[in-house]
Amino acid sequence: MIIVTRPSPYGEELVQLCHQAKLAAKYLPFFNIVKGHDLDNLQHHLDSLQQGDVVIIVSPQVNLMIGALQTKIKFPDFVQYFAVGQQTAKQFQMLSNQLVAYPPQHENSEGLVEYFQSIDLCVIGRQVLVLCGDIGRTFIQESLHAQGALIKNIKCYHRKKIDYPSTLFFKQEKYCFVITSIEHLLQLELYCSDMHKHNCCLIVSSTRIMTAAKLHHWRHIYLADNANNQNLFKTIATLCHNATSI
Repeated sequence: MIIVTRPSPYGEELVQLCHQAKLAAKYLPFFNIVKGHDLDNLQHHLDSLQQGDVVIIVSPQVNLMIGALQTKIKFPDFVQYFAVGQQTAKQFQMLSNQLVAYPPQHENSEGLVEYFQSIDLCVIGRQVLVLCGDIGRTFIQESLHAQGALIKNIKCYHRKKIDYPSTLFFKQEKYCFVITSIEHLLQLELYCSDMHKHNCCLIVSSTRIMTAAKLHHWRHIYLADNANNQNLFKTIATLCHNATSI
């Protein structure tokens, strides 16, 4: 049984891909995504930007929250826009009508910082708005701050934890958990025993999550290229094809 933990609507989309391929999958999100407390002031922060400033979108959940706003946001055309991944960039481009760049190889925080280096992005004295959630990594912010950027985090969404019974997963069943963030991995720890970690497997979306999973003593960990649903599904399908059962 494949257990997909990523938030809506991407979790349901991945489960649907599995069902279309006749794979047993269940949607079991660990967080609900709700409006962040900085979102109402987003327009004010955008209006404060000047020529050459930077806006970074770190997650597709940012796009969902902005898209759900009742008021139309006006995105200035004199700043530079970047996203961590291709899908996030495409979604934000549709929302903003602005060109959004993204790392061509590694769709994660490290890849974006490498991309900045490859294009010689100068951020000294520049404002950088980071559209993000209320928890998560700060690698991008720390890297740009060290280069002289003026960082401002705009918390567009909040992860609201979903609680389940401690006996959520049967001890004898072989699950395959799809994990796309450290926060999801830590939530999974609440419901899994050593037996689960020995018998079940994880599909993770980054080497960082893989390293953390190893520290938590998971034995069977498979790495997808990134958190894009198509890449996650490709890893799931390959794993299922090569295994007798999941």
